[in-house]
Amino acid sequence: DNDMNCRMNWEEAGYDKPWVKVYECSAEADEKTVWISCSFSIASAYRQPFLRATAEWAVNAQGAVKLTVDAKKDMDFPFLPRFGLTFTLPKEEDAVRYFGYGPFESYQDKHRASWMDRFETTVAGLHEDYIKPQENGSRYNCHEVQVGSFHAAGSRPFSFNASHYTVEELAGKAHNYELEQSGHVILHLDYAMSGVGSNSCGPQLLEQYRLN
Repeated sequence: DNDMNCRMNWEEAGYDKPWVKVYECSAEADEKTVWISCSFSIASAYRQPFLRATAEWAVNAQGAVKLTVDAKKDMDFPFLPRFGLTFTLPKEEDAVRYFGYGPFESYQDKHRASWMDRFETTVAGLHEDYIKPQENGSRYNCHEVQVGSFHAAGSRPFSFNASHYTVEELAGKAHNYELEQSGHVILHLDYAMSGVGSNSCGPQLLEQYRLN
């Protein structure tokens, strides 16, 4: 709801329909690690790229994956709502453990009711049942998280969210009783997310809380 005004700018920029175009990709390996490097852009089908980036994936013999991304945003575009990765996990992967702000949902401009600690909950326990479905349940300033058997950690703090609902489902339904679960756990690992703000009934999101 707080994004009801800037959402129009985000959708006009094509942020809700992003496509990844890979320009170049290479791979090399030794006895312990495989490195995959890609240069790519992210854009909607009808606009120039809003992001150009290079990524290196390093996969070791134990199956651990390290991702390093160097990205540059086109400053003619509006600030980003979020930037990160989405994973689809089996619905049974329901247990959540993390070290970060909790036990309530938290964002970079909305975490005064939370504190830093190690927390345990479930995917359903992360969900905030707003009458009008919308973005909810993120955890800010996390150093590591485990959802089921999936474990992630960052060299700098990140945000995460795990839900039984896709973002498309949350954005597309007008009432909470209309929501349909995806049959999976949808996990978001975000390098960063813009703040919640108050632009539905107040000023625009402050500059320091924008992912730009």
